[in-house]
Amino acid sequence: MALQVLFIGTAGSGKSSLTASFSDWASHEMGLRVGCINLDPGCVHLPYKPDFDVRELFTVASIMEAERLGPNGAMIRAAEYIEERSEEIVERLSKVEADLILIDTPSQMEIFVFRQAGPKVAEAMARSGRTVAVYILDPALAETATGLVVAATLQAATQLRLGTPTVLVLNKADLSAGRKLDRLLTDFSFLERSILREQLGASKGLALGFLRAIREVGGASRIVKVSAKTGEGMESLYDLIHEAFCVCGEL
Repeated sequence: MALQVLFIGTAGSGKSSLTASFSDWASHEMGLRVGCINLDPGCVHLPYKPDFDVRELFTVASIMEAERLGPNGAMIRAAEYIEERSEEIVERLSKVEADLILIDTPSQMEIFVFRQAGPKVAEAMARSGRTVAVYILDPALAETATGLVVAATLQAATQLRLGTPTVLVLNKADLSAGRKLDRLLTDFSFLERSILREQLGASKGLALGFLRAIREVGGASRIVKVSAKTGEGMESLYDLIHEAFCVCGEL
């Protein structure tokens, strides 16, 4: 039975690029049969060859033309179509013969996660096999300690909405060098002290509260750095995905 991996993240975080890079790594380095799925009806080009493409059913452009909607309205309508046809989509997905299935989700994560499309698809996927979500953090948000808290909060919200184990990765590691960032990613006490030093005013307590709540419910979660461009961290991502199913504590 294939392991199913949903790539989630804000626009520009590198979902499609990471899908392609991780697929190449898992195929060549691990000898796995990998299937790639595109669930973004608004994309134009893909860096991988999809085994199933939601654009075979509908596209944002076709919805704009048929229903006389703007791009945002058409994207919302497309999310409704994904929700309505979630069982059909997952059935098509289940026919892909692979050990590992990578699902590239819509560019605007709120369209997928915070409407019913994502939860419906994730629920149907979970019935067909093990499913994990990878929340991709853009380094632009990781420049500050509070930025990491915001990312971890979005990860937690994604897990709550989709009902699947969700791990956090920092993409574009080739652009985010620095010992401070490494410490922020791995040292909770340093992250907490960094928040205290930031000029947040009344929001400081809010940031600390979120951080402590996330740590309390985070289980075995940790953050790894990857680069879809250079291939850095693919093995760590592979390990992290499997750790998501462990309930034995911090690994």
